[in-house]
Amino acid sequence: MNARMTIPKAASLARVPDNAPWCEQCNFPCRLTDGTEIYPHRQDLRAKPIWLCDGCKARVGCHPKSTDPLGTPANFELRAARMKLHNLRLDPIWKNAKEKKARGRVYRFLAAKMGIDSADCHTGMFTLEQCRDAWRALANVSYADVCEWIKKDAA
Repeated sequence: MNARMTIPKAASLARVPDNAPWCEQCNFPCRLTDGTEIYPHRQDLRAKPIWLCDGCKARVGCHPKSTDPLGTPANFELRAARMKLHNLRLDPIWKNAKEKKARGRVYRFLAAKMGIDSADCHTGMFTLEQCRDAWRALANVSYADVCEWIKKDAA
């Protein structure tokens, strides 16, 4: 076990909020904190609620105006993979499209290529291996390819 890992006491587990995500690396619940702890140098993020794993420091942000997690807690490596996937593969495909449906279509396309349910197809929920699978699935894909797939899928 990692020497820096903190194991929650049984009493503290009894007080875990219902919406607290569990860290997949440590298999313990995260605790709610805010940007003051995570990003002390960023004034703009101080009030943002963030779930943090005290064991391995994995974290996940929250949906606006709530404490519901945006996905699953991620350590540094997973956060980097998710950001790279978003910035270099997903976003370039849909952001230049003129349609409002473009983002959803790209995610449906990706879900089909990965063999997962479209409700589970969000980078904030991906594991490291799923990020790698998505990276490969979106290699050399354009929005025109997605639209062609949509036409075939609808037929």
